[in-house]
Amino acid sequence: MMWKCLRMTTFWVLTVVVLAACSAQSEPTARFDPENQKEYGVNGMYLGQNIKEAMDILKPTQADFMDMVTRQSYTVEQMSQGAGDAVMGMLLVDQTQMMIKVHKGELTSIMLGGVPREDGQKFKTYRGLAMFDSAEQLEKLYGKGKGEQEVVYEGSKYTANFGLVDNQVAWFRFDRKSS
Repeated sequence: MMWKCLRMTTFWVLTVVVLAACSAQSEPTARFDPENQKEYGVNGMYLGQNIKEAMDILKPTQADFMDMVTRQSYTVEQMSQGAGDAVMGMLLVDQTQMMIKVHKGELTSIMLGGVPREDGQKFKTYRGLAMFDSAEQLEKLYGKGKGEQEVVYEGSKYTANFGLVDNQVAWFRFDRKSS
């Protein structure tokens, strides 16, 4: 009986530890981690993610994709299978346009600007930075970046650029660095 209790207690403790570790991975760390690809994204989609998964998360009202060289149109399903070397996408999310780039089925760039002020809180980065948040909020969430009007954060594989207008985040762009 004692061994059964000990096994059950051990199982329960291990379950709690595993669940805590899993939930901690989905939360941002206290400081900006330039090597974490999820840091380079908006509304749950991020660089390096498969385009199908990203579109399922974002649920755009409209999405058009075209190869920047051949001008061939692509569907999300085609791209998720790896089609297209340099595909640009124009997405409409409610009344906001978002541009993305896709290479071999993975997101390589996310650009967002021209967001109506009333929709600013709808678009948040992994750290919780929303469009039109202050420069102080940007620094609080990401730390000190390079630049003043265009603040840049870099990792070894990705860059994040935030544009400031009147001390507010007016646009942002996440890019995978060229290899």
